[in-house]
Amino acid sequence: METLGDAHDTTITYYVNGEVQTTDDHKLTVRTILTDGGFTPPADYRLVRDDGNHTYGSLDEDVPVHTGEKFTALFSAPTPTS
Repeated sequence: METLGDAHDTTITYYVNGEVQTTDDHKLTVRTILTDGGFTPPADYRLVRDDGNHTYGSLDEDVPVHTGEKFTALFSAPTPTS
């Protein structure tokens, strides 16, 4: 017999800078996407949804995540000059 929880047990595969990431959640924060992708500290990066070229403005913004979705993490912290 199927329980209510079984209908929602779907792993979502998405990509950050071409690297495969997975989640069981349909929404993640920008901070979580960057951190899970290895972009630390997340405050040094901007997250862009490739489809539509949408840049997220807050690390705490919720991002709906769909299978096959592609994101780009862009370094945005100041770089030292010599």
